[in-house]
Amino acid sequence: MNLRLPIASLAGILAVGTPAIAIAPEVNLSGQASINIVGWVPVVCRATVDATAIAPSSGTVQLGSLNEFCNNPNGFRVVADYSPALTGAQLTLDGNVVTFGEGGSTVIKTSNEPAIASHPVSLDLPEGVVDGAISFRVEPL
Repeated sequence: MNLRLPIASLAGILAVGTPAIAIAPEVNLSGQASINIVGWVPVVCRATVDATAIAPSSGTVQLGSLNEFCNNPNGFRVVADYSPALTGAQLTLDGNVVTFGEGGSTVIKTSNEPAIASHPVSLDLPEGVVDGAISFRVEPL
């Protein structure tokens, strides 16, 4: 069985099958042809922490490691979002201390390039904290 497709149909199949690749033939005067292939990579950024739950008590609590990944070529920032009960708590990331204010969010790290990294992180809870929540997110710049 011999299957023949018109060139327009073949071009449509290629366009649907490979939306992230552009192929542009170039013909030069020597009769040779070249093909340029270009790809696009989506920006992916995420942050996770080892500890998923901790017992609330005043003093320093080890959260394990903050693991970050962001392939944005312009860099990124890591933001901690926290509940009002954690106002006054101090987050220590790689020896740098950030005190949580009343805003509910604070930038804890900024990078001007893409990175994959893991940082030790701990939380110093103020007296009287009985509950609270903290989460981390990465914002591409």
